[in-house]
Amino acid sequence: DGFVSSSTSRLGNIQKSHLHATTAESSASESLSLFSPCKINLFLRIIRKRPDGFHDLASLFQAVGFGDTLTLSLNNYGDADEFTCNMDGVPTDSSNLVLRALDLMREKTGKTSVYFNADLFKRCPAQAGLGGGSANAATAMWGANELMGRPATLEQLIDWSGALGSDITFFLSRGTAYCTGRGEIMTPIDPPLPSGAKLSIVKPNLGLSTPKVFKALDYDQLSTEDPQMLCDLFLREGVVNTDDKYYINDLEQPAFDCLPELKALKDELLEVEGFDHVMMSGSGTSIFCIGEPTDKDAFMKEFDERDGVSVFNAAFINREEGCWFQDPSQPLALVDESDEEEEVPPIIEEGMTADEAEKVRESRLKAAEAMKESIPSESDNSEIIVTKDEGSNFSKGLRSILNGERRYEESRFGEKGVTYPTPSKWLE
Repeated sequence: DGFVSSSTSRLGNIQKSHLHATTAESSASESLSLFSPCKINLFLRIIRKRPDGFHDLASLFQAVGFGDTLTLSLNNYGDADEFTCNMDGVPTDSSNLVLRALDLMREKTGKTSVYFNADLFKRCPAQAGLGGGSANAATAMWGANELMGRPATLEQLIDWSGALGSDITFFLSRGTAYCTGRGEIMTPIDPPLPSGAKLSIVKPNLGLSTPKVFKALDYDQLSTEDPQMLCDLFLREGVVNTDDKYYINDLEQPAFDCLPELKALKDELLEVEGFDHVMMSGSGTSIFCIGEPTDKDAFMKEFDERDGVSVFNAAFINREEGCWFQDPSQPLALVDESDEEEEVPPIIEEGMTADEAEKVRESRLKAAEAMKESIPSESDNSEIIVTKDEGSNFSKGLRSILNGERRYEESRFGEKGVTYPTPSKWLE
């Protein structure tokens, strides 16, 4: 439950980072691979237009386990940052928020001679209302602070982040926050909403710029619900039990006016059995659906295979204090070269208490240790074929391999149709 050091092994060695300011140089690995999560807005109220042209808003933000990966290392042989990105159309010049975040960290910390190599692997689409670029900036600030030797406290990072943009501050929370002002005034929700709540994010291949959406805003159609009341309601009732009428996004009206097909897509998703709530995130054009479709295969066939539409299945995530967000596709920590065991973070289901989560964590560790002892020392040269998602936890998935059933959870252990060696070889 922390950042992932890409220099230690294939998946990396998960380490803890207690964020207290220091003056010493970093003793961490010189390369970090950091998950950069997206967000959704559980409600979004537009309060007023300000004299400076911006709008005051109030929103409950939640981090989700879909996002990008930023690999960051020190550039010891150059006098400038080096930045690359896999996604066409993403600027790699000084306008990119990652580079702006690195510049800001040098300016604020006084470490003006420290430069970085940054590689951004983008999954989050642009103009989605998911805060992908803002998350990248926050992730860059956190990672740069680690590699610099933690000269800044979390409070300082939060204070500095508002200079870069409206949503960046949120991603320095633990995963749930009530944000006001332009979005940069953050009230952290501690503890955050439980991780594990399922959702599907449906993104049409249509984009809307935030200025265009605000230009089409009809102020007479704004909700009159008190945003503080909405925040209290969500935290008290939970995301599933909160009445659908309180899932409010004041920017749906202008976005739907600009793109009527976006409203048509939402109306279609409202008809899908199994979803508890459906709403557009941010200024669009992503639409998130809380819950899981009753017939997931039919849902994916209908929407994900449709031309011009992508579906991303995810869940709520949060982070431990002093640690960065963990990629949910890599939930288990590995052992480093000194064979010192690292903690395995619990997978917390919605509504689970801290004690219950700890029991789950302990049972996973015991089951894994017991099964490791029964793994044969020699490979039998057979193969395992991932066939389909048998959906379970770590213990059941690994036990099925050891029992010779050769099934295991697709999202946890491999990709469909890929051939892997036998358990002893594969687990090495």
